[in-house]
Amino acid sequence: MREVGVFAALFFGMAVFGSGTPTAKVVTDGFPIFLAPFLRLSLAALLTTPLLIVYRRELRSISRRDWLLIGGIGAIGLVAFSLFLLSGMTLVSGVIGAVVMSTSPAAVALGAAWFLGEELGPAKIGAVGLSIAGVVIINTWGAELGSQGVWGSVIGSLLVLGAVASATAYSLLAKRVTKEVRPVLLIPLAAWTAAALFAGPGLFQAAQFDFATPSTEQWIALAWWGVGPFGIGTMLWFYGLKSVQASTASGFMGAMPASGLLVSYVWLGEAFHWVHLVGFALVLAAIALVAWAHRRGEATAAAEGRAFQGCTTYPC
Repeated sequence: MREVGVFAALFFGMAVFGSGTPTAKVVTDGFPIFLAPFLRLSLAALLTTPLLIVYRRELRSISRRDWLLIGGIGAIGLVAFSLFLLSGMTLVSGVIGAVVMSTSPAAVALGAAWFLGEELGPAKIGAVGLSIAGVVIINTWGAELGSQGVWGSVIGSLLVLGAVASATAYSLLAKRVTKEVRPVLLIPLAAWTAAALFAGPGLFQAAQFDFATPSTEQWIALAWWGVGPFGIGTMLWFYGLKSVQASTASGFMGAMPASGLLVSYVWLGEAFHWVHLVGFALVLAAIALVAWAHRRGEATAAAEGRAFQGCTTYPC
């Protein structure tokens, strides 16, 4: 049953996180590029600070290495991610942004293999292939260009791809840190790090910004961007990530672009295309495949453990 809870946390964490792509589209229409993430991360930091108070004794045991990794999560996973995503979403539609974010499962799986030394195996490679196939199908049929035309769409897609790279670093660094640091502590620590990095340019833009200009919808989008994708989504993701390999978790990242597409349809009113259902089906197939591979791997490990315990001589 615990395994079901871990998988549910990974799935819903990415689903909530995925709503951030179209939400960023709404935010960029109402706020400057540095002020928006500064306000978002400051709100998230303030709301999650009670966690630092509750677990304040554990802060003393965090090693220098882990502090550096937490700084990397804030600088790369939050600051760089926000800048890439906001810049890209000014040039592309919510659907295209969600489609580009669909490359996240492949990026994290490959990153886990290269940097964490995890073995992918045929099933996980197959899951990555399904995710990529979904990206190609949706990107080829049914995707609509943004208001900037073809070149604007290309540049915007590359910027969103930079957000994918940042999100990959975010997951890989978090995987290392959660081995020794409680996941809920990473959220306020990373948020305060990122808010501090955004403070200079953010406050500069705040001094020149008319806060009466954004609409109610844009203020709601900004609040949700901080509380939902970063707060709720990250907490669920870190909880699940602590219990599985990063390459296993990568399969659940397909829920992020799928959620982004759904929110784009409902909130942004972007056109639905039946071919997108094929992309959704491939995402769900990738998640099912990687979950099956994880369960099979644990069953094999358990069997090997029992065999080793029954061995009385060396070699067995």
